[in-house]
Amino acid sequence: MPASAGWTTRVCLAVALLCLLAVSVSVGASAATVRGSQADPAAGLHAAGATTAAAAGAGWIARDLSSNGALVDAISKRPSAADTADAILALVAAGEGSLQVKAATHWLEHNFSSYVSAKGVDNPGALGLVTLAAVAADADPAHFGGRAGANDLVKRLEVTEHLVGRDAGIFGAKKSANAFNQALALLALVAVRAPDRETRLAEGYLARRQCADGGYDYSLATPCAKPDPKTYVGPDTNSTALVVMAIVAAGGHFGHSPVAFFKRSQESDASFGYYGVAGEGQRGDPDSTGEVVQALIALGVVGESQFVRRGITPERALESFQFRCGAPTTERGELSYFGAPSQYATLQAVPALAGVALPVKPRKLSASEFRFSCGAS
Repeated sequence: MPASAGWTTRVCLAVALLCLLAVSVSVGASAATVRGSQADPAAGLHAAGATTAAAAGAGWIARDLSSNGALVDAISKRPSAADTADAILALVAAGEGSLQVKAATHWLEHNFSSYVSAKGVDNPGALGLVTLAAVAADADPAHFGGRAGANDLVKRLEVTEHLVGRDAGIFGAKKSANAFNQALALLALVAVRAPDRETRLAEGYLARRQCADGGYDYSLATPCAKPDPKTYVGPDTNSTALVVMAIVAAGGHFGHSPVAFFKRSQESDASFGYYGVAGEGQRGDPDSTGEVVQALIALGVVGESQFVRRGITPERALESFQFRCGAPTTERGELSYFGAPSQYATLQAVPALAGVALPVKPRKLSASEFRFSCGAS
């Protein structure tokens, strides 16, 4: 489940690992209105098993948080604003961890500054992610941690957007524009207000960057190329899923079918890999599968038979990555990334397991920390 430094690093790590592991709706061509934005987890999109999986994943995240509310990044071993924001989104999506969300929000309010800005330049993707977390936690993103100008996440995000000229709709510098930055920024603005000129400009820019196959390349500054996991070029499922959620949330349009892109990208076990090709030396992973499931929820096509492979749905494929009673107690509820316990995969998968697309709306949360019932094991 962006162009924050943390998200960018994770994308690079994911692509590198996929390389190491390599083994050898219909939407009209004229723009068609998209549907939906956020599904209610209780609306029947997922069976009880998926609801349990979401609760178990959320319970694991709740226990993974530090006593001060921060989430310590599994790689850097340091408290991470990006991971903490992701944790808030996951817990709220699953409806779990009321005390943990409160503590995490308090920590984030006082520790987001260095994450969203470097050398005095604000990162729109990072601002967008923190804003999304603030909205989900029912905090005020215009006064996040204080009433100074620096605490107005919305205003700071608005200032990064170009409103006139050829760069209209781009957040931040054109040379560094990428799918994650732009989508997170647009999602954040849509989460705090009704669609307006600023959101329409941003949505229009993203819509024009869609590739002919219906997907989106991470880099929005380069021409679309045929997706290839061996050379790391072309539209990928993660970028496409995030942009799809942003455009749907903004009430926008697509020139080509993202549904068709996801269908072509799906692996034979119903999961999704990073690049928009099935097979081709890659395997499905929980991060990509989770993000695509969220996009399918946003598009209103989750659960449709066109995404069933060998009797398995993408939601069930995502559940299959989760550690359950056969794993050590500390790993139960966490998700596996190619066999290894993965904090990041868990953060990204829980909203999808809960049946929620971005932006995550605030809701009443349970104080419980769900655990699988595994008897004496």
